[in-house]
Amino acid sequence: MLNTFRFHLNITSAEIQKQRAGWVWGLWFVVLTGLSGILALALLMFGPNPAFIAWLLFAAGSVLILYQPRYGIYLILFLTLVGDGIITYWFPFAKNLSSAESLMYLNDALIFSPLEIYLVLTFVSWLGRGAMERKLNFYTGRLFWPALVFILFIVFGMVYGFGTGGNVNIGLWEARPIFYLVAMLVLSSNLLTRREHANHLFWTAVIALFIEGLFGTYHYFFVLKADLTGIESMTEHSVAIHINSIFVFVLAAWLYKASWPKRLFIPLMLPPMLLTYMAAQRRAAFVALAIALALMAIILLKEKPLAFWIIVPPAFVAGLLYVALFWNSNSALAMPAQTLKSIVAVEQANAKDRSSNLYRQLENINSRYTIRQSPLTGVGFGQKVKFLVPLPDISFFEWWEYMVHNSIIWIWIKTGIGGFIAMLFLIGSSIMAGVRALLRAPNGDLKAIALTGTLYIIMHFVYAYVDISWDIQSMVYVGAVMGWISGFERIVTRHPADTNTRKDSQTPARAMLP
Repeated sequence: MLNTFRFHLNITSAEIQKQRAGWVWGLWFVVLTGLSGILALALLMFGPNPAFIAWLLFAAGSVLILYQPRYGIYLILFLTLVGDGIITYWFPFAKNLSSAESLMYLNDALIFSPLEIYLVLTFVSWLGRGAMERKLNFYTGRLFWPALVFILFIVFGMVYGFGTGGNVNIGLWEARPIFYLVAMLVLSSNLLTRREHANHLFWTAVIALFIEGLFGTYHYFFVLKADLTGIESMTEHSVAIHINSIFVFVLAAWLYKASWPKRLFIPLMLPPMLLTYMAAQRRAAFVALAIALALMAIILLKEKPLAFWIIVPPAFVAGLLYVALFWNSNSALAMPAQTLKSIVAVEQANAKDRSSNLYRQLENINSRYTIRQSPLTGVGFGQKVKFLVPLPDISFFEWWEYMVHNSIIWIWIKTGIGGFIAMLFLIGSSIMAGVRALLRAPNGDLKAIALTGTLYIIMHFVYAYVDISWDIQSMVYVGAVMGWISGFERIVTRHPADTNTRKDSQTPARAMLP
């Protein structure tokens, strides 16, 4: 049974709809013509000022969102993933308007970002259109209530932390991205209602990560001169786990016979993403990808046993040969092998990996100690982790006393046992909904995207076990994927596998209601 709150329905006549469409298209023609004229005049008068162009593009995006709220999801996902705090530190979308390095800096007092403005605009456009048309359906899906319970515990952690003397500024920065997850989940589950919307969402992520890969390639060759010596990571840590989703989809597209553009063009887009992925130097991303590939092998054995025996055993042997050849190598190509060594043969790992392992072990001691002090309520956001053993100096990370690398346990530290259980329930519900979507989806693009989305959620929270993962980019991406998975049942119900586009367009409006 579909979970939809229907407030009111007003079906207008075809004549009124046609007249309204004519007025809308005329208005949009005037608006776009006016914006083009303003842009041309501004460039003529002031020259190609990057900040001015950024603001004009931001305004154009705002107009698109008000025209069609679904575009807000695509713009938010694209502009969030394409930016990077290291290689494109000037990129303004996820930075506050008070950030001096941002291209859209305005004033120190404006502690909100273009991302948050677009989120608000998308909600306003969606709810406003529904109110004006007297046709507002709020779809809850399978993940709305688990997400709501989780975010209520996040709010509790903020109230408790601030009420017990926590740093409000740091606490807001800690919790802020988690609200993006829930906001994107609600928007995606309500606004992505057709099969082509899933394709649009996926292509948005692919193109954004491809462009980020191009930025990373340029940074590697022309800024770092192809030398990563002394650099922990060329990009933000979460970039690698995002790119993992593209690697998974390339295989899923061939497994489920997705459309030819996806099977042919996306592999051609991989080289810059692969270079950026290797330069990110994230061991946790390699582990998460290995788990996803193992799960895909199980699916392949179930669905195509012959292909499994042709592909997997030779690939396993090739993997063993690779590990043997690069076991003692320090080159960039050896990073997956070195990751395996740091897990199964810690004493043989290089000094950098041993140091990283030791830091996390000491940090876990402090995390367990903090939880024992406040197991029910946690310490709250804005409060420091309690230290039982001293840690090596990483004071270059501003919040090292507030955040720990184990992002799963961190939720317990900040929100108590209730928030921890709510988080586990949300993750488990998301994976179950993803598996259900995979089983119900027809072969082709939809099934490949369902598998990729489900495995991405698994990979993200595997990664979260050993690295900081409640960051802005990850929360927007995870929220969009969770929202699409949550609304998948409605998509399949509304558009059965044997219904083509022509029939869909001829279906009466009342029959199309969920």
